Amino acid sequence: MLRSLLFIFLVVLLGACANQLPVANPEVTAVQQETYHAQYDRSALKSLQWLAGEWKGKDAGRIVTQSFLFHTDHILEITPTEAGNQKASQFVIWKDGHYYFGQNRQWIVTWISEKNIRFDPLNSGLKPMTWSRVNENEWHLLRHNDEGDEVITMERTDGINS
Repeated sequence: MLRSLLFIFLVVLLGACANQLPVANPEVTAVQQETYHAQYDRSALKSLQWLAGEWKGKDAGRIVTQSFLFHTDHILEITPTEAGNQKASQFVIWKDGHYYFGQNRQWIVTWISEKNIRFDPLNSGLKPMTWSRVNENEWHLLRHNDEGDEVITMERTDGINS
């Protein structure tokens, strides 16, 4: 009888341990916990070849020029210039089944189409954004904010498709 009670006690104890939920890691932010399902494959970046060249727009009253250069079918370099001064380049790169953008992979690309690319932040404090083609000589940088989208119109300056 004692063995039966001991056996039942052990089975109940093991069952209770197996059903216990793991303790959440307080170090992980909500942004990092989100699972991203890429709606593209590695070759999708090729559909954005229309971005190649130089573009100009006005951001917060400042004229900004950006140069887009494809190094391969899966690496895009973006070099901004403000007031004639070239800034550090940022890259759209492929890693572990996803495209990432920014220094230290600050955004993850969540979808790519022939006219759009969507970036969602991996770091807190950053906002999602979409680059959306209007025509051969114009595209919009949409910064998605709680108050609504901020639209920056970028116009081709290099005459590639003019």
